[in-house]
Amino acid sequence: MKKFMTVICICVSFFMAVPVSAKVQGYKEAEDFYKKEKKTEKSFWVEDGNGKKVQALAKEDTVYVTVKEEIIRSMPGENGKNLGKVLLGEAVSRVAVCDNGWSKAYCKDEKGRKILGYISDASLSEHTSVVEKNEEVTAGKDCDILDFPGKKDGEVVGELLEMDEVHRTAQVDDIWSRIVYQDEEGKERTGYIPTNVLEDQESNTASKEIVNAVENDKSSGKVADASAGVISQSEGKGIFADAVEDVTTAGNSSVVNGVQVGTPVAVSSEAVLKPLGTFRITHYCPCSICCGPWANGITSTGVTATTNHTIAVDPSQIPYGSKVVINGQVYVAEDCGGAIKTNCIDIYVATHEEGESRGVYYTDVYLMQ
Repeated sequence: MKKFMTVICICVSFFMAVPVSAKVQGYKEAEDFYKKEKKTEKSFWVEDGNGKKVQALAKEDTVYVTVKEEIIRSMPGENGKNLGKVLLGEAVSRVAVCDNGWSKAYCKDEKGRKILGYISDASLSEHTSVVEKNEEVTAGKDCDILDFPGKKDGEVVGELLEMDEVHRTAQVDDIWSRIVYQDEEGKERTGYIPTNVLEDQESNTASKEIVNAVENDKSSGKVADASAGVISQSEGKGIFADAVEDVTTAGNSSVVNGVQVGTPVAVSSEAVLKPLGTFRITHYCPCSICCGPWANGITSTGVTATTNHTIAVDPSQIPYGSKVVINGQVYVAEDCGGAIKTNCIDIYVATHEEGESRGVYYTDVYLMQ
Protein backbone atom coordinates (compact mmCIF):
# COMPACT_ATOMS: atom_id res chain seq x y z
CA MET A 1 0.00 0.00 0.00
CA LYS A 2 1.13 3.54 -0.63
CA LYS A 3 2.50 5.42 2.35
CA PHE A 4 3.44 8.64 0.60
CA MET A 5 1.65 11.80 1.67
CA THR A 6 2.62 15.34 0.82
CA VAL A 7 2.29 18.15 3.30
CA ILE A 8 0.86 21.11 1.44
CA CYS A 9 1.15 23.67 4.23
CA ILE A 10 1.29 23.81 8.00
CA CYS A 11 0.44 27.15 9.53
CA VAL A 12 -1.31 28.41 12.62
CA SER A 13 -4.27 30.71 12.15
CA PHE A 14 -3.99 33.92 14.14
CA PHE A 15 -7.63 33.69 15.10
CA MET A 16 -7.73 30.04 16.10
CA ALA A 17 -8.67 30.84 19.68
CA VAL A 18 -11.99 32.28 18.51
CA PRO A 19 -14.42 29.35 18.47
CA VAL A 20 -17.48 29.03 16.36
CA SER A 21 -19.41 27.96 19.42
CA ALA A 22 -18.62 27.22 23.03
CA LYS A 23 -21.08 27.27 25.89
CA VAL A 24 -20.18 26.22 29.41
CA GLN A 25 -21.59 27.17 32.77
CA GLY A 26 -19.57 30.02 34.18
CA TYR A 27 -19.30 32.19 37.25
CA LYS A 28 -22.94 33.32 37.32
CA GLU A 29 -24.26 29.75 37.10
CA ALA A 30 -21.90 28.69 39.89
CA GLU A 31 -23.04 31.63 42.01
CA ASP A 32 -26.70 30.75 41.38
CA PHE A 33 -26.02 27.14 42.39
CA TYR A 34 -24.56 28.20 45.75
CA LYS A 35 -27.59 30.41 46.41
CA LYS A 36 -30.10 27.76 45.37
CA GLU A 37 -28.48 25.10 47.54
CA LYS A 38 -27.98 27.65 50.35
CA LYS A 39 -24.34 26.71 50.59
CA THR A 40 -21.46 28.92 51.61
CA GLU A 41 -19.50 30.07 48.60
CA LYS A 42 -16.00 28.66 48.31
CA SER A 43 -14.19 31.51 46.66
CA PHE A 44 -10.79 33.12 46.28
CA TRP A 45 -9.21 36.13 44.59
CA VAL A 46 -6.55 36.01 41.89
CA GLU A 47 -4.85 38.54 39.65
CA ASP A 48 -5.59 38.43 35.92
CA GLY A 49 -2.10 39.41 34.81
CA ASN A 50 -3.24 42.91 33.97
CA GLY A 51 -3.27 44.34 37.48
CA LYS A 52 -6.92 43.52 38.17
CA LYS A 53 -8.40 41.27 40.84
CA VAL A 54 -10.64 38.42 39.69
CA GLN A 55 -12.97 36.45 41.96
CA ALA A 56 -13.21 32.70 41.48
CA LEU A 57 -15.77 30.18 42.77
CA ALA A 58 -15.07 26.51 43.34
CA LYS A 59 -16.74 24.33 40.71
CA GLU A 60 -15.92 20.76 39.74
CA ASP A 61 -16.88 19.39 36.33
CA THR A 62 -15.42 18.09 33.09
CA VAL A 63 -15.58 20.13 29.91
CA TYR A 64 -14.00 19.81 26.45
CA VAL A 65 -11.83 21.95 24.20
CA THR A 66 -13.63 23.11 21.03
CA VAL A 67 -10.84 24.97 19.21
CA LYS A 68 -7.72 23.76 17.39
CA GLU A 69 -5.59 24.55 20.39
CA GLU A 70 -5.83 26.79 23.43
CA ILE A 71 -3.12 28.17 25.69
CA ILE A 72 -3.12 27.21 29.37
CA ARG A 73 -2.10 30.30 31.34
CA SER A 74 -0.76 30.96 34.82
CA MET A 75 -3.40 33.66 35.42
CA PRO A 76 -7.02 34.09 34.25
CA GLY A 77 -6.25 36.46 31.38
CA GLU A 78 -4.37 36.89 28.12
CA ASN A 79 -1.33 38.27 29.97
CA GLY A 80 -0.86 35.13 32.05
CA LYS A 81 2.29 33.11 31.42
CA ASN A 82 2.01 30.42 28.74
CA LEU A 83 2.17 27.07 30.55
CA GLY A 84 1.39 24.90 27.54
CA LYS A 85 -1.27 24.12 24.95
CA VAL A 86 -4.34 21.92 25.14
CA LEU A 87 -5.67 20.48 21.89
CA LEU A 88 -9.07 20.06 20.27
CA GLY A 89 -11.32 17.49 21.96
CA GLU A 90 -9.25 17.17 25.16
CA ALA A 91 -11.13 16.77 28.43
CA VAL A 92 -10.47 19.52 30.97
CA SER A 93 -11.18 19.07 34.70
CA ARG A 94 -12.30 22.40 36.13
CA VAL A 95 -11.86 23.23 39.79
CA ALA A 96 -13.02 26.86 39.73
CA VAL A 97 -14.70 29.45 37.51
CA CYS A 98 -13.75 33.14 37.41
CA ASP A 99 -15.96 36.19 37.02
CA ASN A 100 -14.03 37.31 33.91
CA GLY A 101 -14.84 34.30 31.70
CA TRP A 102 -11.92 32.05 32.62
CA SER A 103 -11.70 28.74 34.48
CA LYS A 104 -9.03 27.13 36.62
CA ALA A 105 -8.54 23.55 35.53
CA TYR A 106 -6.31 20.52 35.24
CA CYS A 107 -5.38 20.07 31.57
CA LYS A 108 -3.29 17.60 29.62
CA ASP A 109 -1.08 19.60 27.26
CA GLU A 110 0.09 18.65 23.78
CA LYS A 111 3.08 16.81 25.29
CA GLY A 112 0.91 14.77 27.63
CA ARG A 113 1.85 16.71 30.76
CA LYS A 114 -0.81 17.40 33.41
CA ILE A 115 -0.95 21.14 34.07
CA LEU A 116 -3.01 23.19 36.54
CA GLY A 117 -3.73 26.58 35.03
CA TYR A 118 -6.35 28.87 33.57
CA ILE A 119 -8.21 28.47 30.28
CA SER A 120 -10.78 30.70 28.56
CA ASP A 121 -14.41 29.56 28.85
CA ALA A 122 -14.93 30.67 25.23
CA SER A 123 -12.88 27.67 24.10
CA LEU A 124 -14.83 25.08 26.10
CA SER A 125 -18.02 23.08 25.77
CA GLU A 126 -19.90 20.85 28.19
CA HIS A 127 -20.25 18.22 25.49
CA THR A 128 -17.87 16.46 23.15
CA SER A 129 -18.53 15.12 19.67
CA VAL A 130 -15.27 13.17 19.72
CA VAL A 131 -15.57 9.38 20.01
CA GLU A 132 -12.20 7.73 20.59
CA LYS A 133 -11.13 5.03 18.11
CA ASN A 134 -8.09 2.79 17.75
CA GLU A 135 -8.03 1.17 14.34
CA GLU A 136 -6.32 1.01 10.98
CA VAL A 137 -8.34 2.40 8.07
CA THR A 138 -7.86 2.64 4.30
CA ALA A 139 -8.69 5.57 2.06
CA GLY A 140 -11.23 4.79 -0.66
CA LYS A 141 -10.42 8.00 -2.54
CA ASP A 142 -8.00 10.93 -2.52
CA CYS A 143 -8.71 13.74 -0.06
CA ASP A 144 -7.12 16.63 1.77
CA ILE A 145 -6.10 16.33 5.41
CA LEU A 146 -7.22 19.29 7.54
CA ASP A 147 -6.00 20.52 10.92
CA PHE A 148 -9.57 21.07 12.19
CA PRO A 149 -12.79 19.11 11.52
CA GLY A 150 -14.58 21.81 9.53
CA LYS A 151 -14.27 23.07 5.95
CA LYS A 152 -14.35 26.76 6.88
CA ASP A 153 -11.82 26.72 9.71
CA GLY A 154 -9.74 23.73 8.72
CA GLU A 155 -6.48 24.42 6.92
CA VAL A 156 -5.03 21.85 4.53
CA VAL A 157 -1.96 20.24 6.10
CA GLY A 158 -1.55 17.16 3.94
CA GLU A 159 -3.00 14.83 1.35
CA LEU A 160 -4.34 11.30 1.71
CA LEU A 161 -4.19 9.16 -1.43
CA GLU A 162 -6.48 6.34 -2.44
CA MET A 163 -5.45 3.07 -0.81
CA ASP A 164 -3.27 4.82 1.80
CA GLU A 165 -3.49 3.14 5.20
CA VAL A 166 -3.59 5.33 8.31
CA HIS A 167 -4.42 4.98 11.97
CA ARG A 168 -7.76 6.44 13.07
CA THR A 169 -7.77 7.71 16.67
CA ALA A 170 -11.24 9.29 16.83
CA GLN A 171 -14.46 10.01 14.98
CA VAL A 172 -16.11 13.43 15.22
CA ASP A 173 -19.89 13.66 14.76
CA ASP A 174 -19.72 10.57 12.48
CA ILE A 175 -18.66 13.04 9.78
CA TRP A 176 -14.95 13.56 10.44
CA SER A 177 -12.21 11.12 11.38
CA ARG A 178 -9.08 12.05 13.29
CA ILE A 179 -6.07 10.24 11.91
CA VAL A 180 -2.35 9.94 12.50
CA TYR A 181 -0.38 10.23 9.28
CA GLN A 182 3.23 10.74 8.23
CA ASP A 183 4.38 13.93 6.57
CA GLU A 184 7.00 14.06 3.83
CA GLU A 185 9.75 14.04 6.47
CA GLY A 186 8.38 10.88 8.04
CA LYS A 187 7.10 12.64 11.17
CA GLU A 188 3.77 11.63 12.69
CA ARG A 189 1.06 14.30 12.53
CA THR A 190 -2.57 14.48 13.56
CA GLY A 191 -5.23 15.62 11.10
CA TYR A 192 -8.88 15.25 10.08
CA ILE A 193 -10.48 13.72 6.99
CA PRO A 194 -14.14 13.17 5.99
CA THR A 195 -15.24 9.77 7.29
CA ASN A 196 -17.00 8.94 4.02
CA VAL A 197 -13.72 8.86 2.05
CA LEU A 198 -12.69 5.74 3.93
CA GLU A 199 -13.33 2.28 2.52
CA ASP A 200 -16.62 0.67 3.64
CA GLN A 201 -17.89 4.04 4.88
CA GLU A 202 -19.90 5.19 1.84
CA SER A 203 -23.18 3.78 3.12
CA ASN A 204 -22.93 4.85 6.75
CA THR A 205 -24.36 7.92 8.41
CA ALA A 206 -21.48 10.13 7.38
CA SER A 207 -22.46 10.33 3.73
CA LYS A 208 -26.15 10.66 4.59
CA GLU A 209 -25.49 13.56 6.94
CA ILE A 210 -23.85 15.51 4.15
CA VAL A 211 -27.29 15.88 2.55
CA ASN A 212 -29.20 16.34 5.81
CA ALA A 213 -26.55 18.21 7.80
CA VAL A 214 -28.60 21.25 8.77
CA GLU A 215 -31.62 19.20 9.86
CA ASN A 216 -29.38 16.95 11.95
CA ASP A 217 -27.68 19.91 13.58
CA LYS A 218 -31.05 21.55 14.29
CA SER A 219 -32.31 18.48 16.10
CA SER A 220 -29.15 18.34 18.23
CA GLY A 221 -29.35 22.03 19.06
CA LYS A 222 -26.29 23.08 17.08
CA VAL A 223 -28.05 25.71 15.01
CA ALA A 224 -28.56 28.78 17.13
CA ASP A 225 -31.90 30.36 17.87
CA ALA A 226 -31.29 33.41 15.73
CA SER A 227 -31.20 36.72 17.58
CA ALA A 228 -31.03 39.11 14.67
CA GLY A 229 -28.23 41.58 14.78
CA VAL A 230 -27.27 41.04 18.40
CA ILE A 231 -23.57 41.72 18.83
CA SER A 232 -21.73 40.24 21.78
CA GLN A 233 -18.87 42.51 22.77
CA SER A 234 -17.27 39.61 24.61
CA GLU A 235 -16.71 37.72 21.36
CA GLY A 236 -13.43 38.03 19.49
CA LYS A 237 -9.88 38.56 20.66
CA GLY A 238 -6.96 40.70 19.63
CA ILE A 239 -7.59 42.62 16.42
CA PHE A 240 -11.15 41.28 16.29
CA ALA A 241 -12.28 42.91 19.54
CA ASP A 242 -12.11 46.43 18.09
CA ALA A 243 -13.38 45.38 14.68
CA VAL A 244 -16.67 44.09 16.12
CA GLU A 245 -17.92 47.65 16.52
CA ASP A 246 -17.77 48.14 12.75
CA VAL A 247 -19.93 45.14 11.90
CA THR A 248 -23.34 45.99 10.43
CA THR A 249 -26.33 43.69 10.58
CA ALA A 250 -28.96 42.52 8.15
CA GLY A 251 -31.91 44.89 7.95
CA ASN A 252 -34.62 42.52 6.74
CA SER A 253 -34.29 38.92 7.84
CA SER A 254 -36.35 36.02 9.12
CA VAL A 255 -35.67 32.65 10.69
CA VAL A 256 -36.44 29.62 8.50
CA ASN A 257 -35.74 26.15 9.89
CA GLY A 258 -33.40 27.63 12.46
CA VAL A 259 -31.33 29.55 9.91
CA GLN A 260 -31.45 33.34 9.71
CA VAL A 261 -32.39 34.24 6.13
CA GLY A 262 -31.72 37.72 4.75
CA THR A 263 -33.13 39.53 1.73
CA PRO A 264 -30.70 39.95 -1.19
CA VAL A 265 -29.53 43.54 -1.64
CA ALA A 266 -28.54 44.66 -5.13
CA VAL A 267 -25.80 47.25 -5.47
CA SER A 268 -27.04 50.72 -6.36
CA SER A 269 -26.07 52.20 -9.71
CA GLU A 270 -24.89 55.25 -7.77
CA ALA A 271 -22.59 53.31 -5.45
CA VAL A 272 -18.87 54.10 -5.50
CA LEU A 273 -16.96 50.83 -5.88
CA LYS A 274 -13.29 50.05 -5.39
CA PRO A 275 -12.01 47.01 -7.33
CA LEU A 276 -10.37 44.45 -5.03
CA GLY A 277 -9.40 41.98 -7.75
CA THR A 278 -10.44 38.47 -8.68
CA PHE A 279 -11.43 36.25 -5.75
CA ARG A 280 -12.05 32.55 -5.23
CA ILE A 281 -15.66 32.22 -4.02
CA THR A 282 -16.78 29.28 -1.90
CA HIS A 283 -19.88 28.65 0.24
CA TYR A 284 -20.54 27.44 3.78
CA CYS A 285 -23.55 26.73 6.01
CA PRO A 286 -24.01 26.28 9.80
CA CYS A 287 -23.62 22.50 9.69
CA SER A 288 -20.81 20.58 11.38
CA ILE A 289 -19.32 19.66 8.01
CA CYS A 290 -18.61 23.30 7.24
CA CYS A 291 -18.14 24.87 10.66
CA GLY A 292 -17.13 22.01 12.90
CA PRO A 293 -19.01 19.95 15.49
CA TRP A 294 -19.58 22.91 17.83
CA ALA A 295 -21.11 25.21 15.22
CA ASN A 296 -24.10 27.31 16.28
CA GLY A 297 -24.50 29.91 13.55
CA ILE A 298 -22.65 32.67 15.43
CA THR A 299 -19.85 34.37 13.51
CA SER A 300 -16.39 35.21 14.81
CA THR A 301 -17.55 38.80 15.34
CA GLY A 302 -20.43 37.69 17.56
CA VAL A 303 -23.37 38.33 15.21
CA THR A 304 -25.74 35.66 13.92
CA ALA A 305 -24.81 34.60 10.39
CA THR A 306 -27.43 35.57 7.79
CA THR A 307 -27.89 34.25 4.27
CA ASN A 308 -27.66 36.78 1.42
CA HIS A 309 -25.67 38.94 3.83
CA THR A 310 -22.79 37.30 5.74
CA ILE A 311 -19.43 36.48 4.18
CA ALA A 312 -16.26 35.10 5.71
CA VAL A 313 -13.13 37.00 4.72
CA ASP A 314 -9.48 37.40 5.58
CA PRO A 315 -9.88 40.44 7.89
CA SER A 316 -6.29 41.53 7.24
CA GLN A 317 -7.38 42.13 3.63
CA ILE A 318 -11.06 43.07 4.06
CA PRO A 319 -11.87 44.66 7.45
CA TYR A 320 -14.92 43.51 9.39
CA GLY A 321 -18.00 45.57 8.61
CA SER A 322 -16.96 46.20 5.01
CA LYS A 323 -19.70 46.05 2.39
CA VAL A 324 -18.54 43.89 -0.47
CA VAL A 325 -20.14 43.50 -3.90
CA ILE A 326 -20.06 40.06 -5.52
CA ASN A 327 -21.84 39.63 -8.86
CA GLY A 328 -23.95 42.70 -8.21
CA GLN A 329 -25.09 41.66 -4.72
CA VAL A 330 -24.02 43.38 -1.50
CA TYR A 331 -22.61 41.31 1.37
CA VAL A 332 -21.09 42.26 4.73
CA ALA A 333 -17.76 40.96 6.09
CA GLU A 334 -18.76 39.39 9.43
CA ASP A 335 -16.86 36.12 9.67
CA CYS A 336 -13.49 34.50 9.05
CA GLY A 337 -12.05 31.00 8.68
CA GLY A 338 -8.77 29.11 8.60
CA ALA A 339 -9.27 28.30 4.93
CA ILE A 340 -10.15 31.90 4.04
CA LYS A 341 -6.92 33.55 2.99
CA THR A 342 -5.98 36.40 0.65
CA ASN A 343 -8.35 36.71 -2.32
CA CYS A 344 -10.77 34.12 -0.94
CA ILE A 345 -14.34 34.73 0.24
CA ASP A 346 -16.78 32.22 1.76
CA ILE A 347 -20.48 33.10 1.29
CA TYR A 348 -22.91 31.93 3.99
CA VAL A 349 -25.87 29.86 2.71
CA ALA A 350 -28.76 28.03 4.39
CA THR A 351 -27.89 24.38 3.73
CA HIS A 352 -24.93 22.24 2.84
CA GLU A 353 -26.73 21.04 -0.27
CA GLU A 354 -27.13 24.63 -1.47
CA GLY A 355 -23.44 25.32 -0.88
CA GLU A 356 -22.45 22.23 -2.84
CA SER A 357 -24.75 23.16 -5.74
CA ARG A 358 -23.29 26.68 -5.96
CA GLY A 359 -19.80 25.24 -6.07
CA VAL A 360 -16.54 27.16 -6.34
CA TYR A 361 -15.90 29.92 -8.84
CA TYR A 362 -13.75 32.99 -9.49
CA THR A 363 -15.11 36.46 -10.00
CA ASP A 364 -14.24 40.16 -9.59
CA VAL A 365 -15.03 41.61 -6.16
CA TYR A 366 -15.60 45.26 -5.21
CA LEU A 367 -15.58 47.24 -1.99
CA MET A 368 -18.37 49.74 -1.44
CA GLN A 369 -17.03 53.14 -0.34
